[in-house]
Amino acid sequence: MTHCIIPNLLGEDTSAALLDYALANEASFVFSTVGADRGVRESVRKSRNLWDLGPFLPLIEERVGALVPDIIQRLRLTPFEPSSFDIELVAHEDGAFYTRHIDLFTKMPDPAEDRLISLVCYLFKEPRGFSGGQLRIFPQTNPADVSDDGAIDITPQHGTAVAFSSWLPHEVRPVACPSRQFRDARFAVNCWVLRRR
Repeated sequence: MTHCIIPNLLGEDTSAALLDYALANEASFVFSTVGADRGVRESVRKSRNLWDLGPFLPLIEERVGALVPDIIQRLRLTPFEPSSFDIELVAHEDGAFYTRHIDLFTKMPDPAEDRLISLVCYLFKEPRGFSGGQLRIFPQTNPADVSDDGAIDITPQHGTAVAFSSWLPHEVRPVACPSRQFRDARFAVNCWVLRRR
């Protein structure tokens, strides 16, 4: 199985409160980076993110941590004990996207932990003020295979999360936000479940 859907991951009240937190902290969002050098490359990834999730961080860690055994089973992964989580809040505004990539640290020298599960939980105002922004997951694990055969597009649903193996190639399709207002962006909590080497 390439992915699993988790409806209402954080609950309605927490999802609404986290979205309000994002809007209140617009000025703290910075341009998203890629790669081991954490460089900004807008030809690869165009979005803004916030690493400080304040009081929501332990809530997200607790909720995702409780679901890890079920996610492992549903994705048919070898069981493991999570060592930590990486969590960010991302805003995809007008023109945002993220080209095909994997979430493993393949070019980082000797990382202490590996990302094994990627989880994306969508947040946005309804009715939605954007179009696009689908998560496209590719079933191929061979980086040389760049075909779209078998790719799955997942349309964002507020409060819903998608979990998948971090070594699967995936991308965020381009986002159109006609108002160009931050409040109308496609927001997402990106959470990576790590295992110590």
